[in-house]
Amino acid sequence: MEKEKGNIMYIFTYILSWLTGIIVFITEGQKNPRLKFHSLQAIFLGIIATIIDLVLFFIPFLGPFLAFLIWVYGMYISVKAYNGEDIKSPIIGDYAAKYSGYSP
Repeated sequence: MEKEKGNIMYIFTYILSWLTGIIVFITEGQKNPRLKFHSLQAIFLGIIATIIDLVLFFIPFLGPFLAFLIWVYGMYISVKAYNGEDIKSPIIGDYAAKYSGYSP
């Protein structure tokens, strides 16, 4: 199976992490296993970023900074996916592959 290239949905999936991940999962993810994988991975990354931000809320700048770094990592994954290369994040990528039925 040849991986699709140039689909802007991969970038859209990671823009607002869990929010756009849910939108893509519901709308397009059911038709495309690769897109379903990336939407689940974006949702999981967004949840982790939110938890880190909430837990480290009392340490000025640390929580938001780490959440921002996770978002940048997600955008890196999205650009790679747009170009046809899949990146599976450590740990959460295994769950995304398991629940999407797509293994990069």
